[in-house]
Amino acid sequence: MIEYRLSQNHPQDPFLNIEIKLNTNSDKLKLKLSNWRPGRYQLGNFSKYLRGFKAYDSNHKPLSFKKTDKNSWEIESDTYSYIIQYQIYTSIIDGGSTFVDEEHWYLNFINCMLYDADNMNQQYKVLLDIPSDWQIACGLQKEGTTLIADNFYQLVDSPALVGARLKHLKYSIDNYNFHLWFRGDFKIDDESKIIKDFKNFSQHQLETMQEFESKDYHFLFQILPEKAYHGVEHLNSTCIVLGPAKEFNSDEFYSNLLGISSHELFHYWNIIRIRPQEMHPYDFDKENYFTTGYVAEGVTTYYGDLFLIRSGVKDLDWYQKELNKLFKRHFENYGRFNYSLAESSYDLWLDGYEAGIPHRKVSIYVKGALIALILDLRIILKSKGEKSLDDVMRLLWNNYYKNDQGYSAEDYLKTAEEVMGEDLSQYSYDYITGTKPIEDELNSLLSEFGFDLTIKKNENLLSRYFGIKTNEDKILNIAPKSIAEKKLRIGDQIISINGIKFDETSELWFESGNPEYVVQVLRNQKIKEVSLKIEDVNYFNSYVIESQKEVSDYQLENRKKWLNLG
Repeated sequence: MIEYRLSQNHPQDPFLNIEIKLNTNSDKLKLKLSNWRPGRYQLGNFSKYLRGFKAYDSNHKPLSFKKTDKNSWEIESDTYSYIIQYQIYTSIIDGGSTFVDEEHWYLNFINCMLYDADNMNQQYKVLLDIPSDWQIACGLQKEGTTLIADNFYQLVDSPALVGARLKHLKYSIDNYNFHLWFRGDFKIDDESKIIKDFKNFSQHQLETMQEFESKDYHFLFQILPEKAYHGVEHLNSTCIVLGPAKEFNSDEFYSNLLGISSHELFHYWNIIRIRPQEMHPYDFDKENYFTTGYVAEGVTTYYGDLFLIRSGVKDLDWYQKELNKLFKRHFENYGRFNYSLAESSYDLWLDGYEAGIPHRKVSIYVKGALIALILDLRIILKSKGEKSLDDVMRLLWNNYYKNDQGYSAEDYLKTAEEVMGEDLSQYSYDYITGTKPIEDELNSLLSEFGFDLTIKKNENLLSRYFGIKTNEDKILNIAPKSIAEKKLRIGDQIISINGIKFDETSELWFESGNPEYVVQVLRNQKIKEVSLKIEDVNYFNSYVIESQKEVSDYQLENRKKWLNLG
């Protein structure tokens, strides 16, 4: 058994003290701190937050130690007993951080717990030195203020939210208990609605996947005063950070709360358990490159919203708006012509959470969700509504997770082919490993369900006519093959258009029927003037889904199979 004790020197101290006690059968011990955390496909290099490493034996005799690489320490003890002490600096709150102050502790053990890589399957105990009136919200077994994990993987996939002012809501489905823990300065206007809506989408997910392995599941919510939106999935819980708290009871905030919670709950099956072979098991030391992010995150993004309409929590109008948001993000990104989904997934570890260079890549979340939509509609139509993407996910659960295996890209495609009864190699070539546009396929499929996909011109005239996107007065993006690409540069500061001082929100410069405009910019501390002529081309267009005016019984039946609409 390995025992940790967590404490602070002072209540307001941002440093978390960690002490480890363990006995081994060796006079050398090698400890590591993870370089990344599951749920974030990016190196975190958490060792940069560690200071004051010390080592003693059980008699408190100082031990010799050395750091062997950026996240590893080697300690020697002739008594085979070890006491390790160090501090972790905490300063931010997001879905995967660790943070401590005088009001609460927010613990993601993956980024603060040193571990013995050769003994990850033994029992772990975590003793929390906290005030007696604090609550502990966590998926681990609790004995007073001690948390117990069967192994290191369970420990670091079970975050804890600890404090005196936690708001706790609860609902049950069959023999499963779901807990909603909230921390933040806000008031809930209608607790019963939250419980009802959460229970509805949770029940629909459980019925769809047909198996749930946890007696208790915990939603751990940090509601911050500032704008925030971040969630991370875990073994039997999820950490979700949202803000601003003052808007908690607004329609937009509530929709975000439902959307991200539904998304993270579906991760209970997809990525936590149904996992790519490259992450089976996790390697905490290095990048876990994989090409199937369109399954892990794309399918989950698709289902997160789909479950809300299928469970009756949200209506068709809301769902169409959510699809339109995905369409806008995808179709305004010219990277869709340059980089495939598989390539973009592999490169998550390179720049997945950054805007990156213009038009380089696609989002595994966005395009991944859209090709999941395509596959789902194809299966529904091919099977005359008898099957859907649900069957693919259940088969992945039974064939891979239940057999303690990870899946490959080929396994996913093979599973979908088994459900559909049709070869999907062209689907993969076009939309996963290739860059074929998806709009024609989407439009054709959606028509069978009584919807049309129609083009929507960009509302910003500068973007529409010249192919320019700005932030205040700085050019952030230029559409490929646009007139702006020939004469302007990303980073240019727009001073005026046709002599009118530039304001990003104003269209006073636009004159209907005028084909040519003089744009004055500042570049390299020099003022330049360029002439831009409007051509018969629009840039940064998107598409929107609209219901057809007349919908047949056949289309309505298809909608029912897809969206569970009566």
